[in-house]
Amino acid sequence: MRSILIFNPGSGLSLLAENHQTPEESETAILTALRAVGIEPEVWHTTPEEYGHGLATRAAQEGAELVIAAGGDGTLHAVASGLIGTRSVLGILPLGTMNNIARSLEIPTNLEQACAIIAQGTTWQVDAGVVNGKTFLEVAGIGLEAALFPAAENVKKLGLLSTIRGVIEGLYTLFVFKPAHFRASFDGRRSRRFHAIQISVCNSPYYGAHFHIAPRASMNDGLLDVLIYKNFSKLAYLRHAISISQGRRILKPRVKQFKVKTLTISSEEPVVVHADGMQQGYTPASINVIHKALNVRVPQHITGKHTSKARTRKRRHKTDHKEDITHVR
Repeated sequence: MRSILIFNPGSGLSLLAENHQTPEESETAILTALRAVGIEPEVWHTTPEEYGHGLATRAAQEGAELVIAAGGDGTLHAVASGLIGTRSVLGILPLGTMNNIARSLEIPTNLEQACAIIAQGTTWQVDAGVVNGKTFLEVAGIGLEAALFPAAENVKKLGLLSTIRGVIEGLYTLFVFKPAHFRASFDGRRSRRFHAIQISVCNSPYYGAHFHIAPRASMNDGLLDVLIYKNFSKLAYLRHAISISQGRRILKPRVKQFKVKTLTISSEEPVVVHADGMQQGYTPASINVIHKALNVRVPQHITGKHTSKARTRKRRHKTDHKEDITHVR
């Protein structure tokens, strides 16, 4: 079996990262751990000009059965986007700051355990979202969170100055941001008007700073979880973010939640849009899900557990979808 390791030498270079090895030490440790489970990969490195998408596309075109992404969520997103719709299987070695996709798929950050899953786990087909032609694995966001993501990236960068700059930028963005008037159509139904500070369309349960934003989200149910933050003051939004980070949901009733396959959103004034933390212009936005878009190696126990939950979610989508959307006013 031809295996290719796409390694990002810059992953984990953050004050918030768990891994503080040098790139050379990380690469040596990865190869040692992979060889211990019988995998001898070719090693391809990402660069500032090539984040991994082109490398993954090339690997799939050359018939690689296994493509391993070693890096953070940014590296994983880039590699995964190059493998969508191909027969290649994605292996995940989480080396980044947040590792939200690994967390959502129950892949540990322990290197030996993650390598064992690549060698001995099962292959699962996961969904991907698309917003205005850009794929995402975690979330597409419209509104405040999209505006805040650049500041969050500065917080993650190596160096105290970048962290301080990111905090200041985030507070300024929060202060000047204004909620918007939206018009949205869910699954092609009659459009609704509402006023909101943020709309999050989630493919995975975790994103951001390990926020368990969408606990109902499954990455293989063929549906996207929509969260609409209506009637939120900025103070209430901060309290909600803090409560989520601590595992509480004291403001959950104020967030409208439901599942869709497609969503179109426009606004009276242009509102910034992001896909997995990368800004993708402004509204209007068209969002849809690609069911079973990507083959991923995951722990063996995950498929049965999530498949049964996915069936339940699909039944709920059929029965309560209309009622949920009616209340978005």
